[in-house]
Formats: sequence, C-alpha cells, structure tokens
Amino acid sequence: MTEENRSAPPLSPERSASLTLDASELPQSRGWGRQAVALIALALLGKLTMLAILGRPINCDCSQLWAMPDQAGLNSQTVLDPYSVLHLVFGAVLAKLVWWKRPDWPLWKIVAAVIVSSTVWEVIENLPVAIELFGYSDDDPLAYDGDSIVNSFSDTTATVLGAALALPLTGWLVAALAVGSELLLSLWVGDGFLIMLWRALGL
Repeated sequence: MTEENRSAPPLSPERSASLTLDASELPQSRGWGRQAVALIALALLGKLTMLAILGRPINCDCSQLWAMPDQAGLNSQTVLDPYSVLHLVFGAVLAKLVWWKRPDWPLWKIVAAVIVSSTVWEVIENLPVAIELFGYSDDDPLAYDGDSIVNSFSDTTATVLGAALALPLTGWLVAALAVGSELLLSLWVGDGFLIMLWRALGL
C-alpha cells in the first residue's frame, strides 16, 4: 500500500476534545453562542435605559479619566476610580465560581454570565433605595449619589477584564488576590466590600 493510500490514524479522545473546545470558544451562528451575544446586548441596552431613566449624567465635566483617592467627589463619575478594583475582583471571583460549577460551559457562556451579573449589580446600586441603604451622611467625602453612564459601562468592562485575567489562574490564587485587593482598597480609600456591607446593615 502506498503512502498516499494509507488512511490517517484516528484522533485520540484528548485531541478530538481539544479541537471541539477550540471551535466552541467562538460565538456560533446557531445555539448558545448567538444567544449569549443577544443576552449581552440586551443586558447592556437595559442598563443604558435604566441609567437614562434615573437621570444619570453621561460623564463628569472634570476633563479627567480617573479619580484619585484624594478626589472622592469624582468617584463613580470618571472612567476609572479606586472602585474599579472592586469590579475587577468581582469579575475574577465570579468567573472562577462559574468555571468551577460548570466546567463544560464555553467561553461565551461565562462572558455572558459575567456581563449580566455586572449589569444587575450596576442597576441595583444606582437605585435610590440602594443609595439610601448605604447610609452616607451629606458631609461624608465618600458619599455616593450614583454612577455616570461612562463610569457604569467602564465598571462592567473592568468586570470582564477581571474574569479574563482570572480564568487561567488557580482558584486559591484568585482568592488570595481578592483578599489582598479588599485590604488594599480598605486602606487606600477607607471603603470596600466589607465596609459597604457593614454600612448597609447599619452596623
């Protein structure tokens, strides 16, 4: 039998799985890939609509891209601020949890879950009842009055970035980085997940 007529050896199960995984990482014209893209688009459009209804400004009039710790009045108004770290951590932890519970999910399912979760967070935290729940006094330099539209979409981008950075890492490393980020932010600006929870519970 000549070389040309020989049949190729069958692919091993591992090789076949890797080829299937590579193809499923991209959004497909049918099935969940298309549904994920539609879900992401609806979530972002819904958030934009809610922020507009709530009267949130498009951006601050400060000509700055980011707010530093000594510019607390610009928090949640510029593209980036110290709270962007919280959104990075949220995306990282959420992506690892989803990957742990559903390792069979393709990348686009995880991205959709992260973006929808971020959107829900952004909408809830901008509701007047949620802002009141935080219990800031009028003279508190960290007083929160809602996000600008640009800041809110930047927060969601930070969440996706955190997810992308976390997926290749081990779970314990992501947990350690999350704890370290919480401590850093608490010391840096005197705020963080735990401090906000403490305030919201009125403790």
